[in-house]
Amino acid sequence: MEKTRPILYGVADYAQIRKKNAWFVDRTAKIRDLEQTAYAVFLRPRRFGKSLLVSLLRAYYDVQFADRFEEFFSGTDIGADPTDERGKYLVLYFNFSAVSKNPGEAEASFNDYASLCIDTFAETYRDRLPDGVSEKILAASGCVAKLSRITQGLMNKVVKLYVLIDEYDNFTNTILAESGQAAYKALCHGNGFFKQFFTNLKDATSGTEAPVTRLFITGVSPVTMDDVTSGFNIGTNISLDPQFVDLTGFRHDDIRVMADYYAPRCGFDADKAYDAAITWYDNYRFGSAAAPAVANTTLVLYFFDKLVRARVWPDDMVDENLRTDYAKIRHLVTMDRRLNGNFHVLENLLAGGSLEEPMEKSFQAHELTKKENFTSLLYWLGITTITGEKFGKTVFGVPNETLKELAAKMIPAAYSDIHKIDERVYDINDGLCDFAEKGEWKGFVGILSGIVKENFAVRDGVEGEKVVQSTLVALLTAAKGPYLVGHEREAGGGFYDIALKPRLDRWPDIAHAALIEMKYVKAGDPSPTKEQLEKIKKQAIDQLDKYSADTALVAEWHIGGRGATALSCVALHRLVLVFHGGDCMLSEEV
Repeated sequence: MEKTRPILYGVADYAQIRKKNAWFVDRTAKIRDLEQTAYAVFLRPRRFGKSLLVSLLRAYYDVQFADRFEEFFSGTDIGADPTDERGKYLVLYFNFSAVSKNPGEAEASFNDYASLCIDTFAETYRDRLPDGVSEKILAASGCVAKLSRITQGLMNKVVKLYVLIDEYDNFTNTILAESGQAAYKALCHGNGFFKQFFTNLKDATSGTEAPVTRLFITGVSPVTMDDVTSGFNIGTNISLDPQFVDLTGFRHDDIRVMADYYAPRCGFDADKAYDAAITWYDNYRFGSAAAPAVANTTLVLYFFDKLVRARVWPDDMVDENLRTDYAKIRHLVTMDRRLNGNFHVLENLLAGGSLEEPMEKSFQAHELTKKENFTSLLYWLGITTITGEKFGKTVFGVPNETLKELAAKMIPAAYSDIHKIDERVYDINDGLCDFAEKGEWKGFVGILSGIVKENFAVRDGVEGEKVVQSTLVALLTAAKGPYLVGHEREAGGGFYDIALKPRLDRWPDIAHAALIEMKYVKAGDPSPTKEQLEKIKKQAIDQLDKYSADTALVAEWHIGGRGATALSCVALHRLVLVFHGGDCMLSEEV
């Protein structure tokens, strides 16, 4: 058998991947489509393969790699039929993830980094630049002046540039999320240094014989580009174009091929690996709900890398690097230790399972207080994806279990800014583990009820039911127990409120699962009497009877008889919770 191809998790260097014959999904045919747009902006969530794409474009277009074309592209689609432009450009490359995220250091850090990139360009192509241009670039002080020297030196010359900017908004997004609007505005508005950089870059693309013939920019959201250029007038946003919806990311068939290749070589079940990858990392759709589903590239590689190297299922299905990325966003839903309107959008997403708003493709940071803009930001960040369309509005939903967990964590994180609840999330995890082993549910339900009561007290009761629902779902999901937390999913002809679905692929000895029906009485209404509670409970039982009789659910969860404890024979617990405002008036197993 041939040597197993390695997985280079976290490596975004195309040359290195090709040299080591590492796992790589060929999207080079898309280069032909990309050449139809001279100045392109391509946005995708974090860890979605953007940097590898930029590295691939550099290897394809850079004149200094022209004689290595066969080495880099033999066996690929574009290698068999290259375009006329391959190997024809001087490439000016930036990756702004290298810039400091500290507002006080950002300007100096940006200037130093961008200057280094431009100086490297001048040194690398000294012999290909017109006489004296390299020396003038190196002698100039500051990145803006150096960029102007490039424009002046190459205007109306045969030599043409391809500018590649990776992670254009990496440091600005962090500053916006962690340091606030004022710090962010200083970078991107008025005489802000970042705005000035893009103004000069635009000059290099202007005119009949402008030196910058091609420009490709990657990032996460349109916010910073809209702020620094007053819209996408420096380039065309191709992010939602049909031909580019799978420019990065793994399609279902890519994951299937990967699972089938590594499973017999590394001793794991291909079907289980495929199903897990789809459940945890897949179902992003860009442009429309009809677009092919794609999975997060880095997360799929993270998962299979664990299976291939360690020969064991990963203990944590969520890459810690991604968890760190999304932890920053919590600051967008709090202000001055208070929950803002953005928090309600997130809360409604978790309570209702979806959001319905117009898709906003361009908006500035100061407009994030508008519900439709923040909803679209969640999409651009990858927290939601497109699941449908309704009366001219886009329907957004959470794409997979990874993002469900990360989105859910934002609610207790925001609450933690007001009430410290971090330790109790760990207690919920302990309670879920006890439930999985022994069927003891009162422990984690009691902690949940206490946290709901505390946080309901600092909220208005207008959307009280959603407050309770979203808090329960968020806390259970954030606790990271041995369950997948389902919410408002179809079963038995209806939609259950909350389910604790056992993760039998990871822990086959889980003995207990739960369906939870939550009922709500408005805070302003009188406290329900004993008779009223019994009537409410009877309604909940009727619904649970339907859900628990669903044959697909019973088979998938391996449900056995009540009290079943044998391997792969799971006991189903049906719980009823009745809340009056934030007070849990009843919690029973029925």
